[in-house]
Amino acid sequence: MGLFDNIKNVTGRKSKDGSANSRPVIYSSTFNKLNRRFGNKEKATSYLASNMHNFYISSSKFNKGIQIKNLFRKVKIDIPKEGFIYFLDVLKNLNFDGKTINGISPDYSKLLHSSVYSYNELYFHPKAGRGFARDLSSDFIKNQLDTLDGIELLIYRIIKKLRNSNHKDRMKYVHYFENMIDREAEHFEEALQRILFYNQILWQTGHSSVSLGRLDKILEDYYFDDLNSGFITQEETYEIIKSFLRTLHSYQWYKSEAFIGDTGQVIVLGGKYSDEFGEYYFYNDLTYMFIRAIDELKLSEPKVLLRISNETPRDLVELALETINNGISNILFSNDEVIIDKMLEFGYDKEDAENYSVSSFCEPTTVGNGLEQNNLACISFLKPLNEFLDTETPQVLDMLENYGELFNSYKYYLKKEVESIIKTLEGIEWNEDPLLSLFIDDCNDKQLDISKGGAKYYHYGITTVALENTVNSLYNIKKLVFEDKKYKLNDLNKIRKNNYKKDKYQDDYNLLKNMKPCFGMDDNEIINITNDIILLLEECLKDYENEFGGKIKFGLTNPSYFVSDDEISASFDGRKEGEPFNPYISLDTDKDFTEILRFASKIDFNECCVNGNVIDLMFAPNFIKNHFDEVTDFVISSIQSGFFQMQMNIVSSKILIEAKEEPETHSKLVVKFCGFSTYFNDLPKEYQDLLINRALKNEGKSDF
Repeated sequence: MGLFDNIKNVTGRKSKDGSANSRPVIYSSTFNKLNRRFGNKEKATSYLASNMHNFYISSSKFNKGIQIKNLFRKVKIDIPKEGFIYFLDVLKNLNFDGKTINGISPDYSKLLHSSVYSYNELYFHPKAGRGFARDLSSDFIKNQLDTLDGIELLIYRIIKKLRNSNHKDRMKYVHYFENMIDREAEHFEEALQRILFYNQILWQTGHSSVSLGRLDKILEDYYFDDLNSGFITQEETYEIIKSFLRTLHSYQWYKSEAFIGDTGQVIVLGGKYSDEFGEYYFYNDLTYMFIRAIDELKLSEPKVLLRISNETPRDLVELALETINNGISNILFSNDEVIIDKMLEFGYDKEDAENYSVSSFCEPTTVGNGLEQNNLACISFLKPLNEFLDTETPQVLDMLENYGELFNSYKYYLKKEVESIIKTLEGIEWNEDPLLSLFIDDCNDKQLDISKGGAKYYHYGITTVALENTVNSLYNIKKLVFEDKKYKLNDLNKIRKNNYKKDKYQDDYNLLKNMKPCFGMDDNEIINITNDIILLLEECLKDYENEFGGKIKFGLTNPSYFVSDDEISASFDGRKEGEPFNPYISLDTDKDFTEILRFASKIDFNECCVNGNVIDLMFAPNFIKNHFDEVTDFVISSIQSGFFQMQMNIVSSKILIEAKEEPETHSKLVVKFCGFSTYFNDLPKEYQDLLINRALKNEGKSDF
C-alpha cells in the first residue's frame, strides 16, 4: 500500500464539516491529474506528499458561494512572461455535495457584455434587469452575491500579481482585468482574455468538458470594430487566435479525462440561421482563421465542430478538408439541415436550436440556458441480446419459431436495461452551482439555482454502443437459423458461448465474421433491422420526464473509451469476448466510401435520436489530396442526403503497426478515437488493434 492509498483510507472517515463523501473522489482525481502531468505514478505520489500542506478542499459548512470565494482566495496565481493569463491550481478544490454539472456550453457573449458590477446590480436593485422583485435575504441571492465577491476577489488578486510581474504587456492585461469589474469588454483580444478567465474558473470549480461555444459568432463585432477602426490588422488577429489556441491547449494534463487530449473542449464554427426573409449561413473571417490556426499549430485539441448547410461556401469545406488531410483529425462536420429540424422535433425553441453548440464531442446542446447532461449513461444494444442468449435454457431457444419471436425477446430484455438506467437517472442529485446560475437568465428570473430547476432546459442525454454488433448478430441469426436453417439457434449459441475457441469452430467463426450484407451497407434488410432497434429504444424512452420536465435523448455514438465490452460475452457477428466495440457509424472499405452515407441517409433519426450520430470515415494518407475535388463534392452532396455528423481519420496501417511494435519510433503519433485526438501509444492494446484492423480493412488487407 502506497502513500496515496493511505490518504484515501484516512479521508474516508466522516469529518466534522460533513464533506467526507467528496474527499476521496477529489484526492483520486487530483492524483490522476498529477499522474498525467508527470507520466509516472511515483512522481505523482511524491509531488502530492510534499505538497499536502498546500492541498485545499472547501468546507461544506459554508454556503456554496462562500466556498467559491474561499477557493478563489487560495488559488495560486501564475503569471506568464507574455500572452494571455490562464492558470489552474491542481491542489485547490471545491467541495461538492451532488453530481457536478459537466459538458456545459456557457453563453460567453453575456460575460463579454456585462461585468461583476452589472451582475451585482441585478441582485441589489429590486427592479433591475427584467423587473423582478428580489428577495435579498434568500439563499439564492446570498449565494450569487458571495460568488460575485469571490470572482471580484480573484480578479483583484490577478491585477496585483500582474502589476508586480515581468509580463511583457502587464499594464495592457491589468486594464483587461480591471474592465471585468465594471465594464464590457472593449476589444477583440480583451474579449478572448475574458473568455479564458471564465473558462478557467469553471474548470477550477470542478466542471469538466467545458465548451468554448460559437467563437466566430461571439467575437464577430469585436473583430470588425477593431479592424475597421484600425486598432488591429487581420495578421495581428490571426496571431492572437494562435496564442489563444495555445493557451487553451495548455493544462491538458489537468483537463483530460482518461487520456491526454480527452478534454471535451470544443470550438463551434459556422451555422445555419433563418429569419422572415429566408435561410442563411453564418460565417466570417474568424471562421477561416480558427481552422487555419489549428492546421498551422498542429494541435490535437481543442476540437473544432464545423456546422455546415446547403449554403456553406465551398472554399470553407475545402479548407477543412485540407486541414484534415494534413493530419489534423479533430474537425467534425455537423449537418445543420438535419440537426436543427431534429432539435425542433424534440422540443427546443427555434432560436435555441439554430444557436446550438455541442457538449464534450458531438452531442447537440443549447447555449447558456439549460442543465443538459448528454453523457449520463451508455446503453449497449448488444447486452440485452446476449443476456437473453446467455440466460435462457436450450429448450426456450429451440422453441423460437421465427425471427419475430427472437426480436420480441430482445425487446423485453432491452426494456429491462432501459428501466434500470432510468432508475439510476432519477436518483441523481445535482451539486448546487451558483457560478453557472449567474450566467443563466432563467435562474436569475426565477431566483432558483440551476440545480433546483432554475434553467430553461433539463434534458438528459445517453449514448449507445454496439449497434453495429447487434444489427449484424440479428441478421446472421435471422439468415442462418430461421431462413437458411443452416444451424439450430441452440447449436449456434454454444459455438458463441465457447468464444469460437475450438479449432472445429473456425469455419463457423469465419462465416459469422464475414457475413454480407452487414451494418453500414446500403441493404434494405440491414437498414430495417437498424431502424427497428432505434425505434425500440425510442419507445422505451419517449414517455420519460424528469422532475424538471426534461426528456431523454440518445445518440448512436459513444465518446468514451471505457464501455462494458469486457462484461459482454462474444456475439454472433464474430466479435470475441473482450474485443472492443466500434463507437461510430462506419463501414471501412477500400471500394466505395459513399456506401456508408447511403446507409446513414436511411437511418431513422427519430425524435429522441438527437444526441450525436457520427459517421466515421477512414482514409489512407494522401487519399483526400489525390481525390480532393471528389471528396469535396461528396461532403457537399452529403449535406442534402441527410447525414447527421461526419468525421474523417487519416491513418496508415503500416505506421500504426510500427507504432505498436516499436512505440519509441512513433512516440508522438496522434490518432483520433472516441471523439478526441490522443497519442496512439497511450491507447490500450485492444483499441490499438481496433484502429489497426480498421485501417487494414480500409486498405483491402487482412486483419492484423
